Amino acid sequence: MTYCAGWKSQDAVFLLADTAVTKKSKPATTHSSFGQLHDEVQGEYVEEGLLKLVPLNSGTAAAFAGDVDLATSCLDFLRSRITVTTSPRDLLQGLTVSLGPFPKERPVEILLAFTDEAGRSDLVHWDSLRGLDPTESDYYQIGSLTSYHAALTPELISLFVSGNLDTERMLSVVSAIVQSYGIHDDLIRMNVGGLIFGAMSRLGSVTWQPDTNFVLYSLDFSFRAVITAICRDNMLVLSSSITDDTRIFAHSVSMPRVGALTEDWLQRAKREIDSGATPLWVFISTVGRVITLIFRADVNMESRYVKFTNLGGGNFDLELSPDLMELLRQPLQDRNDDSMPFRLNVRNDWNATT
Repeated sequence: MTYCAGWKSQDAVFLLADTAVTKKSKPATTHSSFGQLHDEVQGEYVEEGLLKLVPLNSGTAAAFAGDVDLATSCLDFLRSRITVTTSPRDLLQGLTVSLGPFPKERPVEILLAFTDEAGRSDLVHWDSLRGLDPTESDYYQIGSLTSYHAALTPELISLFVSGNLDTERMLSVVSAIVQSYGIHDDLIRMNVGGLIFGAMSRLGSVTWQPDTNFVLYSLDFSFRAVITAICRDNMLVLSSSITDDTRIFAHSVSMPRVGALTEDWLQRAKREIDSGATPLWVFISTVGRVITLIFRADVNMESRYVKFTNLGGGNFDLELSPDLMELLRQPLQDRNDDSMPFRLNVRNDWNATT
């Protein structure tokens, strides 16, 4: 299975998904980019290896859970039938009529996020056994996740939406928190794991989550790891100091063209990753549930908080400012007031110097 979530906020619709895939063959790699063991679960293997977010046109994107081959057939159908005037609900109704009935032993669920230039938006849920979900909710989650986390995520999103969190930051904040679930709990046992990544549809345009550097650290900084995620041409490029490799995840439905992965393309992506120049840094403590986000205004200017140098071979230099170090070392405190079970810090790196 997998984990996907979708929600609406103001004039935008968001999708979020993990990158774990369950298969019968043994994993090609031993660990995910975040260090999770690719383990055997109920006779099958769970491995980080698939992008489950698929742009269908300029303003519509899909997230899916379930049987990958059947989901791909469904997404192929949706992309071939979608037009600027087709409503998401009519599109999914057509999917049921044209390709159904679907085998019960191969269930699939799909979330569609839609917006247009006129400001209309929709979030729709469909599954292969029941068809179009008649409810009109501003939040859905599909796939497999612990009941604790499944209850926590909508509570978080509701808090951020009601608190008027900036739309442009919404996806980054929520994905960072959901990413921390897999750092602190063994979600691989739930067939969930790997990178958590997202996309936003707003005013008729689908955009990917900003390029992000994740830093995992112990409170005494004896352990540090950097994982970088960027999306180019609907292909996710993921580099990790833990595994000392670069991985590329994509879905065939949204691949730009046959032969897109040229050597020049790969080298450009690698240079961008090695530079460390991303608009977002996410620090996640491996012990306390402390999550710190740094938003950078200009990646071409020197950061006042972070200086990163990739040395190769899984090695790097990471210089952090004293005030950031102090912030990262602050422990989680139980306020005994039913507040959220983590500390979320956000800093703006606007005052960079050349």
